[in-house]
Amino acid sequence: MNSRQVKPPDAESKRTFVYSGHIRMKILAASFLLLFLISGTSHSRELTVKRNAREYRVEATLDKYPLVIGDNHIDIKITDRSGKPVTDAKVLVNYYMPPMPRMVPMNYKTKANSESEKYEAKMNIIMAGPWYIRIIIRHAGKIATTRFNVDAQ
Repeated sequence: MNSRQVKPPDAESKRTFVYSGHIRMKILAASFLLLFLISGTSHSRELTVKRNAREYRVEATLDKYPLVIGDNHIDIKITDRSGKPVTDAKVLVNYYMPPMPRMVPMNYKTKANSESEKYEAKMNIIMAGPWYIRIIIRHAGKIATTRFNVDAQ
């Protein structure tokens, strides 16, 4: 049996603790499991942003914040001044990184699909850093836009 003796820091104590290899493996496995659970929940927060876009009130909810590299979902609720949901608009989500020297511009657009009283879209974030999300609404012959900043990790 592989064992290691650990003595307490004070020299006058006569106690000695013995940990077998089996117990050390359990402690190591529990430590890795705890680390995995903590890191797995770091991206589980949602972010809801409320903005005005001309005569509309826009509420955008991101499923993860900070955004992750890969797929991120956004739900968009649009209401008019009276609070009535707008369900017949064409909604476009434009997400892009601010321009940086010597880098290719990263500017993407995706159509948001209507789902009952909200619009849904998927954004594929390709790099960590600051991103801008612009929501473009086409409704009743008018165009309204709003923008907000987010971070990706």
